[in-house]
Amino acid sequence: MNANSTYQIDLLSSQLDGKVITFNESDDFFVGIDGLLDRGNVNTEVKCCCTGSMYKFTIHSEGTVIVPCDVCLADLELRIDTTDELVVKLGDEYSDEGDCVIVPEAEGYIDLAQYIYEFIALSMPISCSHEPGKCDEAMMQELSKHQAARSSYDDEECDDSNGPEVVDERWQALKDLINK
Repeated sequence: MNANSTYQIDLLSSQLDGKVITFNESDDFFVGIDGLLDRGNVNTEVKCCCTGSMYKFTIHSEGTVIVPCDVCLADLELRIDTTDELVVKLGDEYSDEGDCVIVPEAEGYIDLAQYIYEFIALSMPISCSHEPGKCDEAMMQELSKHQAARSSYDDEECDDSNGPEVVDERWQALKDLINK
């Protein structure tokens, strides 16, 4: 969790209902939380709605994060635009299971930093890569050399000169496509 108290919300405050809180997550925020994201600039707006001992936070984050491209490892700027909800209840002991977070009533605070980070991370695509032709040219040339070397190595490894070669027609068709 982020040690910064900026993201701590006092659940026992009488002025929380209807309140809108804004945050800016910059590089310091991402570095402060142990995870995959280290850089970015995201603006987050948190709308609070209270009914008794239950709180609903609507969290809208919009901005960009910088991640390595899955193909060439160069920096890739990803656009983030996500709206999520966090339901919090006061209870006897802390619990973060299911759709609701329970915060001890004696404590009365929730730190939204980790939840904001997770909502941002979950909004990212599974595969993050540049558009075709936009990857780092030097890295793509290096990858191309290694793929060609690996391909010829695989061909040699599969060569069994001790007996007749049994070739599946589907694999042969794929090999023919690669060799063109």
